[in-house]
Amino acid sequence: MLRKDSTRCQQRCFVNSLRFFTITCLLLTCFVWNVQPVNAIIGAVEDGLVAYWTFDKDTVKIKTEAVDLLSGLAAAVHGDPELAPAGDCKVGECILFDGSVDRFLVEDSDPPTIDRDWEEISLECWVYINALDDSWNRIISLDDMPANTAVASLYYDDDDNQHGFFVRAGGQSTQAAQDNVLEDIPLEEWLHLTGTYDGSTVHYYVNGKLEKKYAMKGGKLPKGGLLLGIGDRSDGCDCDTIQGYIDEFRIYDRVLTSAEVQNNMKATGLDVSPSADHLSVTWGHIKARRR
Repeated sequence: MLRKDSTRCQQRCFVNSLRFFTITCLLLTCFVWNVQPVNAIIGAVEDGLVAYWTFDKDTVKIKTEAVDLLSGLAAAVHGDPELAPAGDCKVGECILFDGSVDRFLVEDSDPPTIDRDWEEISLECWVYINALDDSWNRIISLDDMPANTAVASLYYDDDDNQHGFFVRAGGQSTQAAQDNVLEDIPLEEWLHLTGTYDGSTVHYYVNGKLEKKYAMKGGKLPKGGLLLGIGDRSDGCDCDTIQGYIDEFRIYDRVLTSAEVQNNMKATGLDVSPSADHLSVTWGHIKARRR
């Protein structure tokens, strides 16, 4: 009898130990499955992505051009901007503009990537502003200057203490005094800025948070003379230049959702997989570092 009880006790102990071991293994498996490695690439949204300037050193010849790794568009270098080291940037390397004559000008391809009808558009980038200079300053500007009839621009105006996403189309335009964030753009900190426009409504996000939403019923941005300026307006007036860094600039031909904006703020590159072979990128061009 004593032997049988001892055997039963051993069996129960074995079963309990087996259950504990199984549960522990399952919990560890779930934990490992859900934890990403520190250097995991968080992919930016690919749907509608038209152009993507990483400003990594392998896409920039700082004396001549910076190449959009998605479409192959080349941004011609004007002035003497610097290719800043990764330690000074948000993701990999980036571009430092000195606020004088530094800018990038993007002329179009054939067939056109930039100078086309934009039924919808989203512009986004990381920016770090070093100083204000009492003027308009265009971080990114898609426009038809000097005609100034079609504009989509992430900008700040420190003369009037405001910043936002300025849009002009169809004879309508942003009403800066009511549609902008009415305060100076923050200095010496990285900001993730996104502006979207669908022909009737503008959204402006700062660090993933919707700061402004307003009606601008101008319809599409029409083709005809549209050029892209980075660090100044497209005609290079040297009057709207910025003092600071720009990194991770992307253009979409649709409106990004709030969730997509927040995803892109965390992104460290493109989540390229075998099923995403429509993207003309290679692993050597994809950023995998984020400060």
